[in-house]
Amino acid sequence: MAMKLLQPSLNLGLEEQKFWEMTVAEIDRFIQGATWRIRSQAQFDYILADLIGISVARVISKEAQFPSIEKVYPHIFEEKELEEIEKQKKEEEVAVTNSKNRFLEFALKHNARMKAQEEV
Repeated sequence: MAMKLLQPSLNLGLEEQKFWEMTVAEIDRFIQGATWRIRSQAQFDYILADLIGISVARVISKEAQFPSIEKVYPHIFEEKELEEIEKQKKEEEVAVTNSKNRFLEFALKHNARMKAQEEV
């Protein structure tokens, strides 16, 4: 059993001397942990490559949108955090809309005042 685990353990970075000092359960946990780290790194690398592609697309086309961090890494954020982020985005959208509306109202009043002065 141990001989079957030796080469995979060495491939994952475990020193041979440490291998022989470990139990089979410890070796198994090491292999699982190392495999998890490699898979996580591969996922992050893939996501980074995708984001680079999106960034290049943004240079070429104004329609390309860069995704938010919670959409890129949903497994990092807890549900409560995602809800809070969505709530903040909605509040920002409402604030921007209100600001646009106030400016439009100001511009219309100003233009009406200027037109009234021209008629006099």
